[in-house]
Amino acid sequence: MQTYRSMRLGGLMAAFLFLALGLLLAQPAHAKPPSACAPTTFSLSGSNVDNLWKQVTNNQWSKMLPMNWQDNGFHFYARVRERGPDAGINTPSDLESEIRRGTPSAEGTPNRWQITLPVTSSTGRPLRVIYDYSGGKNAKCQLVTLSY
Repeated sequence: MQTYRSMRLGGLMAAFLFLALGLLLAQPAHAKPPSACAPTTFSLSGSNVDNLWKQVTNNQWSKMLPMNWQDNGFHFYARVRERGPDAGINTPSDLESEIRRGTPSAEGTPNRWQITLPVTSSTGRPLRVIYDYSGGKNAKCQLVTLSY
């Protein structure tokens, strides 16, 4: 049989958990795009930045990325090679220029962001760089895909 004191303590704990959960859920998934992944931080380096995409290997692509950006699995790289030339993005340098002119915003999924490029498809849809950023101490801007 529970005592009045243990029931009261249990009720207080439940109320605290309910309030804490409510506060967590009330926070917006995205406050603003992370400054670590601002379009202006996307600056490629190396001797291959002006090569056509078909001449750039995934290893070369990985090495030219800024230190705070990654393309694990090279899905983004594959999409740029496929979709870039049709959008006038023929080289990594072209991509850098378009990203730096792009507009960052929340993508809709927690920790997922997008940079809308000033490039549109034939149907008028903007080309977007999708990336993840968790915000941890050693977090990197993880390129996900290039999509219309």
